[in-house]
Amino acid sequence: MTAVIDPPRPSTSKRRPFEGWGAAVGAALSTLATALIRISSKLYGEARERGGAALTDFQARPEHSRYRAYALGGYGVLVAATLAAQFYSENSLGATVRVEKVDMPALTQVFVRNGSDDTWRDVKLTLNGIYTYETLAVQPGAFILLPVERFALFAPDGKRSFAAKNTVPKTLLIETRDKRYEAELKP
Repeated sequence: MTAVIDPPRPSTSKRRPFEGWGAAVGAALSTLATALIRISSKLYGEARERGGAALTDFQARPEHSRYRAYALGGYGVLVAATLAAQFYSENSLGATVRVEKVDMPALTQVFVRNGSDDTWRDVKLTLNGIYTYETLAVQPGAFILLPVERFALFAPDGKRSFAAKNTVPKTLLIETRDKRYEAELKP
């Protein structure tokens, strides 16, 4: 019995563009990563040796020069802590709050501005811990300007009584869906 072997057929598929480039890119990235590792190892090794030599040199110095270094380091820590305390703010909302008095007609208004980049949602303003005003949202850069008589006190039965025109604003609590800020107001 004789076996019939088909002759090889010519390939009908065309070579795709960029075929085989993946292996070349992978090899190039591998070479680049190896080079970066060698360079960084050399640099960090030198830094470690220099740091060890500096520590040995520092420990060999007289005591008064070491105390001077400790004092300067302590001073640097105090300066850094002072700067951190200066940049800390309890106003996580970025709110600007002020009282505006109007002479004609005689009324007092409360100005609240959203100075943050976020939209305040489910906003509740509480004046003097008693009277409230609610709104759904305050967009970034937008403001609310309310006369004090727009703040209301809600009774358990659902009735509301508004603040008097001569109410003196002392505090304003701003509550949103996830943050809060209380401001002391100066009339």
